[in-house]
Amino acid sequence: MIEIKNLYKTYHLKTGDVEAAKNVSLRIEDGEIYGIIGYSGAGKSTLVRCINLLEVPDAGEITVNGVQLTRMVNTAKGEKLEKIGNRQLNQARKGIGMIFQHFNLLDRSTVFDNVAYPLKYSGKSKQEIKKRVHELLELVDLTDKASVYPSQLSGGQKQRVAIARALANNPGVLLSDEATSALDPEATEAILNLLKKLNAKLGLTIVLITHEMSVIKSICNKVAVMENGEVVENGDVYDIFAHPKQTITRRFINTVSNLSKINKMIAEDVPLVRTSGNDRLVKLTFESESTGDAVISEISKRFDVRVNIVLANVEMIGDRPLGGIIVILKGNEEAIINTFRYLEEIKVGAEVLSNERTA
Repeated sequence: MIEIKNLYKTYHLKTGDVEAAKNVSLRIEDGEIYGIIGYSGAGKSTLVRCINLLEVPDAGEITVNGVQLTRMVNTAKGEKLEKIGNRQLNQARKGIGMIFQHFNLLDRSTVFDNVAYPLKYSGKSKQEIKKRVHELLELVDLTDKASVYPSQLSGGQKQRVAIARALANNPGVLLSDEATSALDPEATEAILNLLKKLNAKLGLTIVLITHEMSVIKSICNKVAVMENGEVVENGDVYDIFAHPKQTITRRFINTVSNLSKINKMIAEDVPLVRTSGNDRLVKLTFESESTGDAVISEISKRFDVRVNIVLANVEMIGDRPLGGIIVILKGNEEAIINTFRYLEEIKVGAEVLSNERTA
């Protein structure tokens, strides 16, 4: 488990102070794939680097795998951050692997030697190290690359080497700092599938930093959204997709949803989305077992409301479907009001996107 309480980190630059993390509190359970998403400068990389004290916070408590890395203590001058000793920290870091956007491999060392590097001072024999390295290369599907150099590998293969190296000491936690950002879409998918496999096979807890909502949707159980150094929204990935509360969260979700086209259609006044009279342009959200066709058929029969479908989209979040339909509801005012009441009763989300009285 990873527990972060009231974490603060400020960088003091010549141009001024930058608050990279402001009162961040998170709890990440064992075995979760936990995504942290935000745009550049949101503070997500600072936060993940604080987890293993590559960055030392100004204040806050960090506990990883049952070891408290930092705590706040009372002194005569007020509260002060106290961090774990260097020897204990080195021991704790063996339980925390980390992979980076640009791999950080040793260019003049073979794949074998790169993976073996963390084991160099572990007290293991050469035979034990050799056995462990071959186990790791098999785990990441690179058994045939042991004697080659990083320059001979593709980006996806380099990241597999980095993952194998990060797992050398059997960590319980793997930190991934934008590990797929430098990869093409095919390599990204392959690395995400590998991380998912490692999570299932090893019970690995993965903290995944990204600015891509498609990555979160692909493999994460939970997500925290960061903006200006703060966690503005967090929770189950499905719930966040179904009920985003913050504007920035909706922006991220729009990047992976076909329904986001509606904003451009409204801005360009496309005839298909024009409304008049009592018409409502509405986004309907269907969770899990709800089906759009049944609801549309039912409201048409019950309330004598015409439903014109503009856009439709179905996402699979984990193994659960999340559907969305953009429609224009046409009918008298009372029928429209009764339709919204009914949608609320059956727990179908209904968001009015436009109610312009345009002919």
